[in-house]
Order: sequence, then C-alpha cells, then structure tokens
Amino acid sequence: MPFGYNLPSIMEPINFQMPVRTYFRKRRFKDFVREYSDCKSILDVGGEHYTWPIIGRIEGIVLVNPNIPQDTGGYSYVLGSGMALPFRDRSFDLAFSNSAIEHVGSEENQFKFAAEMMRVGTRVYCQTPCRLFPIDPHLSAFFLHWLPKAWLTPKFLRYFTLNGWLWKRPYEYDVTWISKAKLRQMFPGCKIKTERFMLLPKSFVVMS
Repeated sequence: MPFGYNLPSIMEPINFQMPVRTYFRKRRFKDFVREYSDCKSILDVGGEHYTWPIIGRIEGIVLVNPNIPQDTGGYSYVLGSGMALPFRDRSFDLAFSNSAIEHVGSEENQFKFAAEMMRVGTRVYCQTPCRLFPIDPHLSAFFLHWLPKAWLTPKFLRYFTLNGWLWKRPYEYDVTWISKAKLRQMFPGCKIKTERFMLLPKSFVVMS
C-alpha cells in the first residue's frame, strides 16, 4: 500500500474482503471514465495498478510509488514520493490519488502531497476516507478509529481488530485523518464531493 502504509498489500487479499472493496470502488468510480474522458495522461500518486481495471481505464496511466511491485501488471511505475514528484509542472492531464494522502504522515506532508498533485496535474482527483464513517477501512473494524490515536498501538490492533486476527501480527496505524474543511485548504479552488453510504459520509473526493 502507498507511502508507508504497512499492512499486507491488498494484492494479497483476504478473500471475503475483496468483494466488498471492489463493490465500493466500482460504486465510487462509476462515472470516472466519462468525467475524465478528455484526460489522455493520468498520474496515479501512491496507488497500485489493481485499481485501474476496476475503474475501467487501462491506457495512459503512470503510477508513482516508493515501492514498486515485482508484478506491475504491464503498467508503468516510477519510483518516487508524493511529496516531491519527479515531473514538470502540468506534465499530466490528471493527477489522481485514491486513499493515499491520509498515509503520508504529518499535516505538513499532506499539504506538500496536495500541492504536488496540483502542480503536475492540469486536473486533480484525490479521494480520502471520512473519519465520521463508523467503519475504518484501514482496520476493518467498527468505531476503533474514534479512539485516541495513542491507544491504537500495534499490540492493541493485533488483538482488537479483524485484520489483526487474520494476519496474526501487530502492525502500525499510520492514518492521519483529513476533514473536509482541511481539504479545502489543501486543494484551493477544487470541488469536494462527499461520498455517502446509507446516508453516512464515507469519504471525500477532491475534483477539478
């Protein structure tokens, strides 16, 4: 996973979780191809290529990530950081990121990540989960992400989350949640859509 997110890769799925993840991604991206049909070149910042067949877009995609998988699926990867993208201004028609910006650490890093996306992309698409939703997609657990972050130690996550029991090991929780108001500061001039499920806010999507 992107930018230091240290759970096992979703490319090594727990079978019953993958249909749920795929359902929500298809739901999120159902209009993506149409809305960005004019974008011939897309930079995926912090992503992995398994997302793109779900979206329904194959051509013109470059992925930048600090960890390049052995199996690239035929996609083009570039080794790099989302806080210092190795591309010129407006190098891509679209700078895209899905569930990565919350993993880059500090708020300062998040602002750098957003600024780099705005710099290299003529347009921007950036999704991040909403902390108000009762299930944390990073933990596959109800309500635990509402606890103080200091409580979410590796030992606690090992024994009090579904992922901990399935993977049978402790892991670090590296999520820094971002509010809608903060996203407006990070991506000035962009539209921010609230993705909902059963009327509850599930994630925020920055679009331009």
